[in-house]
Amino acid sequence: MAIEPDGSNEGGEHAALLAQAGRLIHEGRAAAALELAEGFLASHPTRRAVVPLQLRAQLLLSLGRPVQAIAAYRDAVAAAPSDARLALGLAIACGEGGMPEAAEAAARDAISKGFDGPTPRFVLGRALFEQDRLDEAETEFRRVIATHPGHVAAHTSLAELVWMRTGDLKAACAAIGAGGGSQPTIELQMVRARLLHDAGASERAGAELAPLLRVHPHHVELHVLAAQCALASDPTDALALVEHALRLAPHHRPAKGLRGDILLAHGRVGEAAGLAESLLAQDPDDAHALALQAAAWRSLGDPRYRALYDYPRLVRSCRIDVPPGWPDLRTYLRDLSASLQVRHDRLQAHPPAQSARSGTQVELRLAGADAAVRAFPLAVEGPIRRYMEALKAGPNDAFSRRAAGGYRFTGLWSVRLRPHGHHANHYHGKGWISSACHLDVPASVSDGDRGGWLKFGEPGIPMALALPAEHYVKPEPGLLTLFPSWMWHGTVPFSGAPGEHRLSIAFDLVPAERQDQSD
Repeated sequence: MAIEPDGSNEGGEHAALLAQAGRLIHEGRAAAALELAEGFLASHPTRRAVVPLQLRAQLLLSLGRPVQAIAAYRDAVAAAPSDARLALGLAIACGEGGMPEAAEAAARDAISKGFDGPTPRFVLGRALFEQDRLDEAETEFRRVIATHPGHVAAHTSLAELVWMRTGDLKAACAAIGAGGGSQPTIELQMVRARLLHDAGASERAGAELAPLLRVHPHHVELHVLAAQCALASDPTDALALVEHALRLAPHHRPAKGLRGDILLAHGRVGEAAGLAESLLAQDPDDAHALALQAAAWRSLGDPRYRALYDYPRLVRSCRIDVPPGWPDLRTYLRDLSASLQVRHDRLQAHPPAQSARSGTQVELRLAGADAAVRAFPLAVEGPIRRYMEALKAGPNDAFSRRAAGGYRFTGLWSVRLRPHGHHANHYHGKGWISSACHLDVPASVSDGDRGGWLKFGEPGIPMALALPAEHYVKPEPGLLTLFPSWMWHGTVPFSGAPGEHRLSIAFDLVPAERQDQSD
């Protein structure tokens, strides 16, 4: 949302501030723009003008610091309580900060002040979805689509919601374009193809994209998506598509990583290793590049692989602690499981683009959650701290060096798998340390076929040379396993009786940088 200074002398100061901040943002220096805004506010402590307050709030949000952005937006709203756009900014920040109840209130405030458009309605729909008020969320998404048929985010959210509630791919695809009107745009056709791909119908998705490729030969994201769809069935076509995308956009980082995956499928392992090395030279914490490098090094027999996948050092399991308020771990796990089961019962399918197969997944927000869910970070704090201490005591590599300070959660979710369900092999692209904490374990899980066990080392992409799993962890109630986010992991399908479930909680951590401490 744009910020406009008023016409006063103060407005002249604000215009200069916005112009200078705009130049910094254009140069990719948003952090410097934030310092500029905060310096302006510090030098004018008695003038709480809305322009610098709003600028600070927007920059905090754009820098991925939503909790601080919430406080900044509240300052701005206090300075201009009738401004509906500030209320909307607060709603967006609350949504990104894991506060869906506050996001709902702020979105409704923006609407009540006359800003009743697709953006506040969409933000409201997302806030309702995060509160498990699924009927109301669906109503809001359909309202947005009815008035703005080209709203890509609303179509995407509606299709995902229908899929998760029904497990019916046909119904989910029908939700895309539900607003009627003219021929769906290329963006909506891509939403449909991505849904098909994520739900396991990659060849069908590729067939739907084929005519679009002929009509839009210069569309980078279209070619990247088509390459993703083709990877499993036609690596040759996938390579041609991704290399075309890179000719159009040579610095497109996701396309570079995808090309590495495709090179592995072709058996061009040395090239994949070189590509991973170049990506890590730009960003040593790139999880995709680390996963790519591991698969390439293992295929090549490179001795450096064993240091990267040092299972005794990097994969550690222990029981979680009993949080305050519970007499023992068994009682806590019972209460936590009961709380999560209620939420899983409302769904039929996993979210698209997630690793669960034949199961459901729910995001967990601590704000507004019941006591058992709110206590979970306390139950895992001790194991996390001990894991980080062990890392610091080992080799001083890029992964361990990040353990020098604190940590913060970047995601917390629960997965419930049905019999024959499993997690496809994957890595976590936005984490540093990842986890699996088992709550309910089916009686069918045994030492025999390792059904339901956590496994490590098997890549989740097609490989010219198959690389089987190397390390396994047997799930037990209350057992937490911590490991690097870039490490390939999945689970073995389990056979169980009808009604049995494998219930777990997982989370991602990142190091707590200085600016995160107040978050």
